[in-house]
Amino acid sequence: MEEQIAVFIFKFIWGTLLIIALLAQWFFRGKIKEKAGVVANLLVVMPYVIVFACFSSRDYLGAYKANIILQLLGLAIMFAGAIGYVVSILYLKYNWAVSAEIKEGHRLVNSGPYKFVRHPMYFFMILVVLGSGLLISNFPIILYTPVIAVLYYLRSKKEEELLQRFLPGYDEYRKKTKMLIPGIF
Repeated sequence: MEEQIAVFIFKFIWGTLLIIALLAQWFFRGKIKEKAGVVANLLVVMPYVIVFACFSSRDYLGAYKANIILQLLGLAIMFAGAIGYVVSILYLKYNWAVSAEIKEGHRLVNSGPYKFVRHPMYFFMILVVLGSGLLISNFPIILYTPVIAVLYYLRSKKEEELLQRFLPGYDEYRKKTKMLIPGIF
């Protein structure tokens, strides 16, 4: 696949996800009861910063020679992650926010992707990151994918402290549903 096409797809998917997140923030706004700390909320931004830093400096950090099979695999992984991310937002509806917070009327969602994993948006964003690295042949993005997974894990832990305090049934849900990777972790 031509580099220009791969880069266009990369930018289009990331831009679309950003627009969807901003629209969801606006459409699903509500009165906030409690917010997680600054650190927890910065953890959700860091993966974006890492990916775009790697993308912006791809000429210096080591892009590898494009392989069409890896690029198509990356496209499929990235697309699946993007679709899963959007579906996860739609299942949360008014519970969703960019920052980790509890809103008035917040309720436990354990259907759709939340039936398989407690934090599907983070799982799907990890897929988007990995797929991005493969699609645009950016080795540093691929190498940073586990770091991004750790950042999402840390964010999940902070978020869960909040959810356990405010959502009835969350502790039981937490005991029977994996955190980030369906069926594994």
